[in-house]
Parts: sequence; C-alpha cells; structure tokens
Amino acid sequence: SIANERLKTACNNRERDFNALIKKLDDKENSLKERLNELTKKRLNPDHVDFDVSDGDLVEVNAGGKIVAAKRSTLTQFEGTKFEALFSGRWDKKLQRDGNGCIFLDVNPVVFRAIVDYLSEM
Repeated sequence: SIANERLKTACNNRERDFNALIKKLDDKENSLKERLNELTKKRLNPDHVDFDVSDGDLVEVNAGGKIVAAKRSTLTQFEGTKFEALFSGRWDKKLQRDGNGCIFLDVNPVVFRAIVDYLSEM
C-alpha cells in the first residue's frame, strides 16, 4: 500500500540521516584523539622538559619586582591549574628570567604572594 511505502521511505531516510550523524561524530572523535596525541607528544617533548626537577626544588619567582620563593610541590599541588603547568618543570627552559635567573612574571606582587601563602597553608 502507499502508506506502507511512505512509512518505509521515511524510516530509511531517518536511518540514513542517523548514520550520517554517527559518521560525523566518529570523524570528530577521531580528529580530537589525533589532536590529543599531538598535544601529548608536544608536552613530553624533551626540549620542554627539565628532567632535573623535583617537588623539593625551591622555585624563585620575580613577581612584579618582588622575589617570592616556594617549593615546587607547593606551586604544583593542584593538577590542571595554570600554576601546576607553569611551575611543573615542563616549561622551565622557556620561561622568561630576570638578571638573577629567577622566573619573571609581570604580575601584581601582593596578589602573587597571597596566592603562594594560600597554597603554602593547604
């Protein structure tokens, strides 16, 4: 009957559209996986990693002209934060330094000190 044919055509069209969406999502997932692999390789690139870092290292930061010293473990205790990324050792060779070799950050020194004090209390 005509109604059955229309229903069958509609179902086929829906299935085709559904499969197209699934393929699009699969392609996007694969693209994201490739990007993640690229970023992981870049993160693990020996040019960025200082293998001589440890949690007990004293990190000296010139924060807006004031020197703030803290253990690396204090600065990196919260995974996924900017502090953890910045002071993990992965980027030590790339960070800007002052004339004394301290990491230089153009930030408000009072606020930076307050953040480090807070982290020290954790």
